[in-house]
Amino acid sequence: MSPHLPYDAAVFDLDGTLIDTESLCNTAGIAACADMGIEVSLAFFESLAGIHDIERVRLIAAHVGSAVDAGAFFDLWDKHCALRFADGVPLKPGVHQVLGALQTAGLPLAIATSSRAGPAADKIALAGLGGYFRTVVTFDDVVQAKPAPDPYLLAARRLGVHPHRCIAFEDSETGARAAHAAGMTVIQIPDIHPTDGRHAHHVASTLFAGAMQAGLLAVTT
Repeated sequence: MSPHLPYDAAVFDLDGTLIDTESLCNTAGIAACADMGIEVSLAFFESLAGIHDIERVRLIAAHVGSAVDAGAFFDLWDKHCALRFADGVPLKPGVHQVLGALQTAGLPLAIATSSRAGPAADKIALAGLGGYFRTVVTFDDVVQAKPAPDPYLLAARRLGVHPHRCIAFEDSETGARAAHAAGMTVIQIPDIHPTDGRHAHHVASTLFAGAMQAGLLAVTT
């Protein structure tokens, strides 16, 4: 690792931060609900940004006032997502540029996502991002998902670095709150929802801009 880098590792959220999947997954979720005879609006599904899937099902059930079979919903949601990802998983602007520069500089990289292990692995593979990351922490790896700090703390532990020496990239308030609680420096790049930056050290319009603000690319490009 370069001695000039201001951090010892970088940890990235997946959906909405590295891959442009939030809108696709939201419409897939609405279709899955419709298959189950459940009607929810796009605005409601968008309000669940950054929330892990088990909590998402609980909130859907509370919203419609009836029980929701989590297993059936996940199966249908994954099926509808797969249909939308048939032509590939879209990336956020500058992803390969930023990840490639950090990898070349020797900075250890990890993903900390609220996605379940199977869907996370599929999206990472379809997006062609697997070669960048030393470890991937998913919902299935932790006792408490975001907004708890557990995913970020586990990512730092797996990388062998102190959380305070990590920088985290997030899009949602839930994720930024988790990374901040873990003691990491947080770069927030809002996706669907704007932010007031209460859980972020820097707010940026793009991943590249955020990496520049953090002083990462100035020493790697």
